[in-house]
Amino acid sequence: MHHITKYYVTGHTADGFVNFLSSNLINIKKIIVLQHSSNSIKSRLLQKIIALYEEKEQVEMILSAQTNEYIDGVIMRESSLAILDERLIQGSIERAEYVDVRKYIPIENEEESSIEDSTRKINNLQKKAYDHFKTGLAIHDDLEKVYINEMNFEKADKIANEWIDKLFGDHKKKDEKSVVYERLFGTNTSDGVVNVVEQLIKPVKHRVFIKGRAGTGKSFFMKKIVDESVRHGLNVELYRCSFDPNSIDMLIIRELDYCLFDSTDPHEFSPSRQTDEILDFYKRTVTPGTDEKCATEIKLLTNAYKEKMKSGVQRLKETKPIEQSKESIWNDVTDKQIEEILQKITMKL
Repeated sequence: MHHITKYYVTGHTADGFVNFLSSNLINIKKIIVLQHSSNSIKSRLLQKIIALYEEKEQVEMILSAQTNEYIDGVIMRESSLAILDERLIQGSIERAEYVDVRKYIPIENEEESSIEDSTRKINNLQKKAYDHFKTGLAIHDDLEKVYINEMNFEKADKIANEWIDKLFGDHKKKDEKSVVYERLFGTNTSDGVVNVVEQLIKPVKHRVFIKGRAGTGKSFFMKKIVDESVRHGLNVELYRCSFDPNSIDMLIIRELDYCLFDSTDPHEFSPSRQTDEILDFYKRTVTPGTDEKCATEIKLLTNAYKEKMKSGVQRLKETKPIEQSKESIWNDVTDKQIEEILQKITMKL
């Protein structure tokens, strides 16, 4: 039974809006891009395309950082096919074919200016959100310093080497060039903070729940595992942090049937299977009693950065009614119209 793999390639972060689409299109021969001002129409089309393929092969569903109600794209690797919302495209993709959905569902002139107005308002609110996240990240950096000062880096290196032996010790290097697919497993949206960790880790046999505190080397450890995977010619799904995209939150190495992920707040999970393992960097690398010794400072910094995050997410939530009112122009687009456009697209396939 095939299942659908869901993930994000875009996110609203402390670095602003980030887009990691390009690595996910490596080796994809056919790319179709849907053009229209309505995000809901493009999502409805993508839903129908998923329904066409999900029985036949593995489908990758690219979720939207705007809202849970949208899909930004779909990739079928076996068919070497990607169908994407134009919003995902940065610059131009040479080999892409563009489908102008406006030919089938036109936009009236008077609607154009109201769409532009809504888009401007949404962009302004998103910019404000990024400012909050950026301030939050600066505070979080101070929190990391508390732990970095109490950390034993030799022990952290030793853990990395142990795991490199464990994962790759018996693995023959392959001659193939590996691909690192960069993604996010969640992000900040107009619906709040979301993630799809559970469904991503579900099919993986060996799951390593990485515990620790800010700055205790979780991301650095995962970076070393990525480098080693690449050296061995293994493909890696690398999931970046949607708060600080320079940090890594999760790796899935399907050929080894392994997943390693940062399982601390705000995406804390507990092991539920015999094969699950916990790797605790706080216990193994930080001076015992650091939490207690620095409790006041830690609490102040944690509350301050969470406050900034909350303010940022609040700005994103304020985009929701604007987006809904923008989309209301197309509320009466029927399923039959969507089906007709779908037939036009499938002729291109």
